Amino acid sequence: MTPMSNPAVTAHEFAMMLALSTAHMSPGTAADWMPQCPWACFAKGEWGWFMYVCDDVSITEAASVPLEIRSALHVARKLRCQWIMWDRDGPIVADLPEYDWGTASGLLS
Repeated sequence: MTPMSNPAVTAHEFAMMLALSTAHMSPGTAADWMPQCPWACFAKGEWGWFMYVCDDVSITEAASVPLEIRSALHVARKLRCQWIMWDRDGPIVADLPEYDWGTASGLLS
């Protein structure tokens, strides 16, 4: 009997999560926009966030959504991820802009 055909075995659901460095988010977005994200976004301790990959493009493509957030959502959707984990020590992705948190403007590339 396979686990799926055995009613005594609990089925589990998994969600794909894209891990990204917070270097892909400008310091201004982190400070000003993330606390007011209009869809599910949760602080991840002191150094990051969990962000739902909202599928309502009337919300996520609004002019008020920072470009780096929209770009990250595009990458996550392309990879079929339901969540983005923004983490200070997360990976740098070549397809996304990178910001220097140590400068006044923040923009690196």
